[in-house]
Amino acid sequence: MINRKRTSFLIPFVLLLFVFFLPACSNNEANHDEASDYDMATDNSDDGFVVTEEEETISDEPEEASDIERMETKSNEQMVIYNGYISIEVNDFNDAQHHIQDEVEKINGFVVESTVYQRGEDEELGGNLTVRVPKEYFQSFLNDLETTSSKVLEKSTTGNDVTEEYVDLESSLRSKETVEERLLTFLEEAESTEDLLSISNDLSDVQEDIERIKGRIAYLENHVAFSTITIDIQERKVNVSSLQDREALNTFQHAQSLFMDTVNVIISVFSHGLVLIIGLSPVLVPLAIIGVGIYLIQKRRRKSDTKQT
Repeated sequence: MINRKRTSFLIPFVLLLFVFFLPACSNNEANHDEASDYDMATDNSDDGFVVTEEEETISDEPEEASDIERMETKSNEQMVIYNGYISIEVNDFNDAQHHIQDEVEKINGFVVESTVYQRGEDEELGGNLTVRVPKEYFQSFLNDLETTSSKVLEKSTTGNDVTEEYVDLESSLRSKETVEERLLTFLEEAESTEDLLSISNDLSDVQEDIERIKGRIAYLENHVAFSTITIDIQERKVNVSSLQDREALNTFQHAQSLFMDTVNVIISVFSHGLVLIIGLSPVLVPLAIIGVGIYLIQKRRRKSDTKQT
C-alpha cells in the first residue's frame, strides 16, 4: 500500500519538471544558433562575403534593385576619364575668354578655375581656364578652340580607363550592403548589452566602408560624364612703329652735343700727351740737348764747306 501511494505521487512530479525544463533548453539552443549566425556574418564581412539564400532575399528589395541595375548599366559601358590640354595664341584675350565661356555654357559645361595675368614689356594679357564639358562634346570642343584661335602652340589629350575599378567597387558595394542588412537584423534581435555593442561597432565599420565606396563611385561617374580641359591663352600683340618725338628730331642739340664731345676728346689727348712729356722729361731733356748740339755742329760744318768752295 505504501509503495503504490509513493508511485502515484512521483508521476505528477516528474511530469511537472519535464514541462518546466523543456522550454528553457529550447531557448538556450535558439540563443546559441543566433550567436553562431552572427559570428558567421561578421566573419564573412571580412573576406569573401558569402551570400546565403536569406541574404539574396533581403537584397532583392525594389530600391536596392534599382541601384544595382543602374550600376550594371554603367559597368557594361566602357568607363573612360578624358583630360585635355591646349595652348592657343589669340589676337584679343578678352574676346577669346568670353567666347570660350559662352561655348561652355551652351553645352551645359562649367568653368572650374580662371586666372588672368600680364607679361612682357608691352604687358600682353594671358591666362588659364579649366573647364568641365560633357564627354560627348570633348573632341568637338577642342576642335572649336583650334579653329577660333590664331595659332595652336600645344595640344594633348589623355584617357584613363576605369572600367575595371568601377566593376570592383560595384561588387564590393553589393557585399557590404548585404552584410549591413544582416547586421541590422541581428541588432533588432539582440538581447544582451554586450551583443548590442559588438553588433553596433561592426555595423558602424560596414556603413563607413559603404559611404567610402559610394563616394568613389560618384567621383568616377562624375569624371567620366564630364571631361576636364585646361586652356592656356596667350595674347599676340602687333607692334606698330610710332612717330619719333621732338627730342629725337632736335638736330641742333645733337650737333652741339657732338661738337662738345669732339672738343673733350682733343683736350683729353693733349692732356695725356703733356702728362707723358712731363713724366719722361728726365730722359727727353738730355736727348734733346744732345740732338740740338749735333744739329748745330753739322750746320757749322756745312757753312765752312760752303765758304771754302
